[in-house]
Amino acid sequence: MSTVQEIETAADLLPIEQKEGLLRFLAIRLRKDRAQPQPRLYSQEELSSMLAEDEADGERFRKGH
Repeated sequence: MSTVQEIETAADLLPIEQKEGLLRFLAIRLRKDRAQPQPRLYSQEELSSMLAEDEADGERFRKGH
């Protein structure tokens, strides 16, 4: 099964107890996924600035040693 529609169709065929188990499984997964920190998205300008700062730090380090 690779689509939500296929999963929904299969879930419709389950007995009520298994549907309840599936619901508990999904609820646990959702809580866990929502608890994970989301990756930070940087703009191109922020990335360029950070790279330039890192390169400058590297130059200062090389000149100092």
